[in-house]
Amino acid sequence: MLAEEQVIERINSAGQVGIKKNELRKEFAQPEIDTLLQKLTSDGQIFIDKKGTAYYCWVKENYLQYLLNSDPRFRLTQEAIHSLEQSIHKNTDRLVVALDAIGARTSSHSSDQTAKDETFSSEGMRHGIIESHINHIGLFKDKFDDSLANFSTSIGWVELGKIRNDLCKKHELTNDKFYDLVGQLIARYPNKYELSSGGYEGLTVRGLLHGFVRNI
Repeated sequence: MLAEEQVIERINSAGQVGIKKNELRKEFAQPEIDTLLQKLTSDGQIFIDKKGTAYYCWVKENYLQYLLNSDPRFRLTQEAIHSLEQSIHKNTDRLVVALDAIGARTSSHSSDQTAKDETFSSEGMRHGIIESHINHIGLFKDKFDDSLANFSTSIGWVELGKIRNDLCKKHELTNDKFYDLVGQLIARYPNKYELSSGGYEGLTVRGLLHGFVRNI
């Protein structure tokens, strides 16, 4: 039986140009070559396609490169997929920031919330506490948006450090409190703000420091 490795190696050596099916028949000159090529195609190890008037064979990587160079529609599709992947990655980062912020807030305030729940058993009083928290975040959002607009560049990105310096001075916030509020803000409004990695300070997402922010 003809060795699969020999055939695959020969096809791979042809690169993105591919090798004619008839050439493989001549080189290996064995009756089972067509059966083997069909098996390799079914297994996804090679690809056979018509180029001009002849059929050519490629391994997967070389076939993809051939399509990118020769088929504009395939290239556009690949570019669209790449763009979609980038968009998904950005939205995933925002979601991770939101979840991290919610987790941190839940952890830091869990003991306090337990005490509040025990003290304020009335549903109406608990509702009042929640409303007060929302108003606090809303107030911070107004101040944050004003500072973001003041420091915004032509492309919209602003260093979180500049906003932190501005708001901490004006409102006597600690650095930790500022970034806790920023995390809560992005968790509440994930479609309004976009973070970008880099900078010297900011929020950590997936182990990367995200030190720039802009409005979407």
